[in-house]
Amino acid sequence: PKVEDYATNAYTKFLEEKTGIKLNFYEFPASGGDEKLNVMISSGTELPDIISGFQISKANFLKYASEGTFLDLSPYMDEQSYWFNDVKKKTKIENLDSWLSTADGAKYFMPHIIEMDGNLYGGKAFINKSWLDKLNLKMPETIEDFKNVMRAFKTMDPNGNGKADEITFTGSNGGGWNEKPVNFLMNSYIYDDYEESGLGVDENGKLTVNYMTDEYKRGIKEISEMMQEGLIDIQCYTQKNTTLRTLCSAEEEVVGAFATGSPDNLFPAGDERLLHYVPLPPLKGPDGKAYAFKTDYSVACSGVITKYCKNPLAAYRLLDFMMSEEASIMTHYGVEGPDWEWATHGEKAMFEDLGYEPRILWKMAYGSVQNSNWFSGNPAFRASDISNTIAWDGDPLDGEYFKAKALNAYWGKGPKEVFAKNKMLLDLSDQEEFDNLDVEIKTYLKEQIAQFVSGKKSVDKDWDGYIKDLKNLSIDRYLELAQKGYDAFNAASE
Repeated sequence: PKVEDYATNAYTKFLEEKTGIKLNFYEFPASGGDEKLNVMISSGTELPDIISGFQISKANFLKYASEGTFLDLSPYMDEQSYWFNDVKKKTKIENLDSWLSTADGAKYFMPHIIEMDGNLYGGKAFINKSWLDKLNLKMPETIEDFKNVMRAFKTMDPNGNGKADEITFTGSNGGGWNEKPVNFLMNSYIYDDYEESGLGVDENGKLTVNYMTDEYKRGIKEISEMMQEGLIDIQCYTQKNTTLRTLCSAEEEVVGAFATGSPDNLFPAGDERLLHYVPLPPLKGPDGKAYAFKTDYSVACSGVITKYCKNPLAAYRLLDFMMSEEASIMTHYGVEGPDWEWATHGEKAMFEDLGYEPRILWKMAYGSVQNSNWFSGNPAFRASDISNTIAWDGDPLDGEYFKAKALNAYWGKGPKEVFAKNKMLLDLSDQEEFDNLDVEIKTYLKEQIAQFVSGKKSVDKDWDGYIKDLKNLSIDRYLELAQKGYDAFNAASE
């Protein structure tokens, strides 16, 4: 929906001119592409030569690959790569083979790789610095400090309107990026990965279920007490992102702190109240823990060649060219000149604090409907010297700059190694079993944690029943499958 017309798109014309290949398009729906593909494959409908631009569930991907619907690209990668060879030499991802492989060692897709440091620490929170200053309060460093600040925000009328309308620490339960206050605070007790898996990694590479530990239990109990006292907005578990945005952009300033990875999205463009908020660093808990939520650089399946392709070598060379720097810049930033320019001497990079110099001055509004590129819906390699070298235009209200500066509060505070569900290599049967368990366990977990935090359930009285229920939901088998897939993932890069 962000691309006006693929047939006339500037990136399409660029690819055709560079490769001599004429491109025709079969468009899948913006949502539900996976379902439509499944219907086409099940009915034997002939597929396009290349499928790109939307994610296929892992189980379905393995199913289609095992049935021969997708071609194994390993021979092409080994013998026909040009730009992809540069990717393998240049990327910061040490175990790229693991990301590309399936359990049988085949490689069925070309990736979309984004080495953007701004995406590594998305679990942020922001606190109203103007309120801190007005009440002569220091930036909280511990959970206890935070409680005292929230009590002051709640009772001392920091917005000065004579009303008890201040909201302490809030967020949303959907529609935004990492907007759950409970997840942010839990990292003061044990590393919490925002419901991605809930599994931790010890120094020996063994996985643990974090949400069954004594540390998690203590965190839930203390966070529940904060919510009962009104130090956390109880609506954060029910309201959507649109409601949070309404609260932040209301005429009267009422929000003391909020959790989000994208604070700029909560305020109207140009609203200077955004500058009232500063990053809230990870808070030290009772045992001195203060983790920041961390993710890895992104490696996504972004291009497969189907068995219907009559010239797979040409298809592969096209996908290979998309991995070049020239093509990777254009598919995200647009056309040189109208959409972006090379940075000139004297400009500053968004990520200058991380040691990057400016290369690209981006003029296109991200997310706007345009006809300059494919909105990154294809194989590409945005290396760190592309992704992290965007020049800053000097506007302090620039959302990307605001987030880039906020990184300083979180950088290096995540665990050395984090587990994620895409760091597993399982065969089809195990993957389907894992996915089914994951849905059941996560559904139960979200429901129970909400009840504990809101006070509907008591940690003292109901925790043992919660653990028993997780056992009955086969949490041990879930952990066993995750460990099996994680071990295979790590072995594939050795």
